[in-house]
Amino acid sequence: MIRLIRYEFIKQFCKHSILALFVVFSLANLFKIYGEYQSYSYLTDGNGERSWHTHHWQLYEEYRGEITLKKIEHLLAVYQPLVEATSDMTASTAVDDPNTMTGNLYSDRNLLDRYFVQPMQYFYEYSGRSEQVANKARQNAALYGERGAVYQQRENSIIYNLYAGRAITAFAYREMCNYYLNYDFSIVLTLLISLYGVISTFVNERETQMDMLLLVNPNGGRKTALAKILAATLFLLLTSLWFSLLDLIGFAVSFQTLEGLALPIFAIPNFAESSVNISIFQYALLSAALKCAGAWVIGMLWLLVSMFWKNALVPFIINFALCMALIVNGAASAYSSFFWLKALNPYSLLANRVLLGKTEFINLGGFPVLTWQAAIWFALIVGLAVAVMIYFLSAENCHRCVRRAK
Repeated sequence: MIRLIRYEFIKQFCKHSILALFVVFSLANLFKIYGEYQSYSYLTDGNGERSWHTHHWQLYEEYRGEITLKKIEHLLAVYQPLVEATSDMTASTAVDDPNTMTGNLYSDRNLLDRYFVQPMQYFYEYSGRSEQVANKARQNAALYGERGAVYQQRENSIIYNLYAGRAITAFAYREMCNYYLNYDFSIVLTLLISLYGVISTFVNERETQMDMLLLVNPNGGRKTALAKILAATLFLLLTSLWFSLLDLIGFAVSFQTLEGLALPIFAIPNFAESSVNISIFQYALLSAALKCAGAWVIGMLWLLVSMFWKNALVPFIINFALCMALIVNGAASAYSSFFWLKALNPYSLLANRVLLGKTEFINLGGFPVLTWQAAIWFALIVGLAVAVMIYFLSAENCHRCVRRAK
């Protein structure tokens, strides 16, 4: 069976066209990531003695690591005079002031404000805000318990356990991680190359009428179908993992650092209400796994549609339309209160920050389940159900082909 899976994988997915697409799409992804760095980072001004890049990393060595009162006081001692000097907008706008770091008072203030003061303040204050959420959830859980509202009591108990004790104790550069976690372009590339690869899994045999030989083949129709399903699964998982890895490598190389990956995920502002209490690096691993699940489910749906057609054009159009419908639905429900729509749409697992970035629940039999956990279970159930349908329907189709031939 392993040899058959290997044969099907090589036959279907090691084509020159697919390998060429991998190269082209990978390069396009890396160029796009580098464009993100060039467009949004303020540290792209080179290594000159007056550049933000140079002074940022010099200052970073002073403030990185454990957040202490001494570091905060030292930062404010540097920052406050700049605020006072520029508050009335009458300070010199000269760009070659020898008494400044970057050549200009306003530039010095903006550098400190963007990369040190704002993040340090957010990190320092986060524990207090999360503690307020935890205390409120604990009070709500007790109140709902007294009133017999079991579901609401359970929901608030989960919120309390998620938020109690949350703190950001160390300061680290977070710009690279922020843009990395909010990057979606590679999802489009993953879907396109997956669709192109999967679409011909069953179609090729029908175009050449080789499917009629499956029943007389020693491996049999169903055994070959199983090999195709497993080969397609392997292709979908490897494709998704490749672009997940490429994203991380691309951002690390473009921003020239891996700093920030050890920070908790809620150190990124739009993950302040995250439903997971893990580091950014652990989040990257979880995100890659969720993307694999989402790509696999969508790929199985494509496979089911494509097995009924004798040429690739019609199923390609149908599957592309299906993909667009999932994407549009995912975008429309991403920040809505229709949590079921997010959990039922496998595209949400690909763009998974809409699931992991918020603490949202679905009521399953009176038990609150986080949306990302419900999405995983639904994806596994649907994916396995579709794979079983493909397995049995493929052999049935072969029998029909033989009866028609007779």
